[in-house]
Amino acid sequence: MAFKLVVLAALCVYVQAQSSSTTLAPTMAQKVNAVATKCKTELNSPPEAVALLGAKSLPTDEKQRCCLECVYKNLGIIKDNKFSPEGSKALAAQRFKGDELTKANKLVETCAKEAVVAAGNTEKCALGKSVRSCFVKNGEKIDFFPKA
Repeated sequence: MAFKLVVLAALCVYVQAQSSSTTLAPTMAQKVNAVATKCKTELNSPPEAVALLGAKSLPTDEKQRCCLECVYKNLGIIKDNKFSPEGSKALAAQRFKGDELTKANKLVETCAKEAVVAAGNTEKCALGKSVRSCFVKNGEKIDFFPKA
């Protein structure tokens, strides 16, 4: 009986190891949703702040700006309180391929120049708004915003 339990335990460990190694990486949507949920919880953001992620809208208040900025930081789009072309291109490479990736990288290069906060701007989470403005303004060239 003890031998059967040992074999069963070994089989369970083997199956668990196999299923762990074949687990698929989360999709981009799952990754963004997880980060958005984290930011919503941390900042106590209203649902409309998170809904802004999939819309072609600009933030209209501090909670929306800060929620966007939190998501962008957690995805690597913002690093060290600046727009991160490197992080943005790495993220784009996970979502886009071929011509779409080329267009996404051009969007990143454009936003590297446009998504800045003017010196002296005291608006809280202004970078979140600035990045979002660039994405909305220039994101039409690619399938940047998910379809409802």
